[in-house]
Amino acid sequence: MQVSEILEKKDRQILSVDPNTSVWDAIRFMNKYDIGSVMVLSGEKLVGIFTERDVLHITAKDRDGLFDKPVSEVMSTSLTTMSPNTEVDEVLNIMLKKRIRHMPILDGGHLVGIVSIGDAVKAKIQKTEEENKNLKQYIYSESGFI
Repeated sequence: MQVSEILEKKDRQILSVDPNTSVWDAIRFMNKYDIGSVMVLSGEKLVGIFTERDVLHITAKDRDGLFDKPVSEVMSTSLTTMSPNTEVDEVLNIMLKKRIRHMPILDGGHLVGIVSIGDAVKAKIQKTEEENKNLKQYIYSESGFI
């Protein structure tokens, strides 16, 4: 199963903020839409991601004036991205290895979606259940139980 199959089932709206958005406004935006991360776009270019984890890290370091800072000063800029043609198993392995919960999906350099760890796990479970069902059907048909 490829990432594109996950994206087809999801809402195609990509929630994002501008790099100059204040940390406070970015947090409120994430809360409003009940999301754990927000993509930071400069025009149509992905320049970073701001996550709940970023909020925890920066709050522990320096709270003075934190909420007034632009999100560009505190966002994660070292991004791992995948393409829609990437296999879900590969995405899941990378997400687990790098402890990534939200994977930006780029197609030709353009952000086309986001896959969460939950999306990847659900897809893996679905694939495993389908394979299990097919194997059971094969076993029962070969042994004469059907």
